[in-house]
Amino acid sequence: MKLETLLQRLHEGELTGDASAEVRGITHDSRRVGPGLVFAALPGEHVHGIDHLKQALDAGATAVLTDRRPRKNLNIPWIRARRPRSLMAKAAWILAGNPQKKLQMVAVTGTNGKSTTAHLISLVLNSARKPTAFIGTLGARLPGGREVASERTTPEATDLALMLKSAVGEGATAIAMEVSSHALSQERVAGLEFDVAVWTNLTRDHLDYHHDMENYFEAKRRLFSDHLAAEGRRVLPVDDPWGARLLDELRIGDVSWGLDRGTVCAKDISSDLDGSRFVLRLEDEEIAVALPLVGVHNLRNALAAAAAAYASGLSARAIRRGLERAQPLCGRMERIAVDAPFPVFVDYAHTPDGLRSVLQALRKITDLRLIVVFGAGGDRDQGKRGPMGFAVGELADLAVVTSDNPRSEDPAGIAQAVADGVRAAGVEPLVVLDRREAIATALATADERALVLVAGKGHEDFQTIGDTRIPFSDQEVVRAEARRARCA
Repeated sequence: MKLETLLQRLHEGELTGDASAEVRGITHDSRRVGPGLVFAALPGEHVHGIDHLKQALDAGATAVLTDRRPRKNLNIPWIRARRPRSLMAKAAWILAGNPQKKLQMVAVTGTNGKSTTAHLISLVLNSARKPTAFIGTLGARLPGGREVASERTTPEATDLALMLKSAVGEGATAIAMEVSSHALSQERVAGLEFDVAVWTNLTRDHLDYHHDMENYFEAKRRLFSDHLAAEGRRVLPVDDPWGARLLDELRIGDVSWGLDRGTVCAKDISSDLDGSRFVLRLEDEEIAVALPLVGVHNLRNALAAAAAAYASGLSARAIRRGLERAQPLCGRMERIAVDAPFPVFVDYAHTPDGLRSVLQALRKITDLRLIVVFGAGGDRDQGKRGPMGFAVGELADLAVVTSDNPRSEDPAGIAQAVADGVRAAGVEPLVVLDRREAIATALATADERALVLVAGKGHEDFQTIGDTRIPFSDQEVVRAEARRARCA
């Protein structure tokens, strides 16, 4: 495609230089630049992409898109835009052939449960013979089973466009994807419109970025105000106060959901460590479902997915087929098979409400002693550390405070803030900074009357200390330490 054709379709951007240049793609990563690619030099929190201009030019960039003025003595087409990230996203869709227009687009946003809800939506749509790709924190899974890694919950548009193109190429007719508040604020989905938009919940997280809950809410609201197709449908919870605010702004086609009320809800619920059994109630139909995911929080995720499927026109039978095929995602209330007389779970819960939700769910289905290994990440919202500790102190029988991803902070200082929260709940935590040792301690402390939960990192297979990522998987460490304990 000629550069002038691209700009005509974008309807914005000020071009200096040769408009006849041929372009075939766009990237924000100077390491991926090659001939035929536009280099998008974007402003960032700490650096500006223009700092990598020479590397991009040396690699053969065909044009530059940025908010900076053209460099003198550079013979290269230069596109200047007030919002270059938004323009980059819109260019990415066009250069990929607008794959989003060939797909039913389903988006999930919220603080907790996005991955599981989007995954369940993909299962339900697939069960209705609508080949569906899944994109989120765990990467992308395409209809043919191929997996594509991603560094972000919602990839940058330059990566997302290629994922959508690949999905179409592998036969997908729908996408179920997570859309984070960061992605909405940073315009990674600029120009995309979704046919169904799902809200899970809103609880404290990312306030180092959004500053307060109202800003956090407004960022997520953009999915429903800026990115909903004209005939798109909102899927909103009746029992989340922030979601209920959106429900108060009634829109034709809204589907409400909740544990015991809403257009989609559940009744006759029974749960244990193998999952939940319930009657799924739709507006005009009921059907019994056996959900093989543990905890009431996963039942809520299933109801959100069922509501999204209902908004898409699927039958109760198709919804049941999809939900009953579910298996835990990596690090999402994942039971780890170990040779021990007690169950061990790994979960991604890393916020006060996430921990509270998981522990309350376990309290409702078992009388086992709850031993929880957890910590808080460094260089992130410091105000949630004490509340995280308090939640575990209130609901667990033993809190083992350890290190998560300390990044540039002192692990001992982070652990102290978390431990103070545990003490505020009236109990004394066990502080073991080495995460492997903390897991080993929990396993050694447990017996047949206990359950061990390792929380916070979930699917992550690394630990970030300073600027270094070291290999570390909670699942692998649990298995290794359980074997070591058995041999001992």
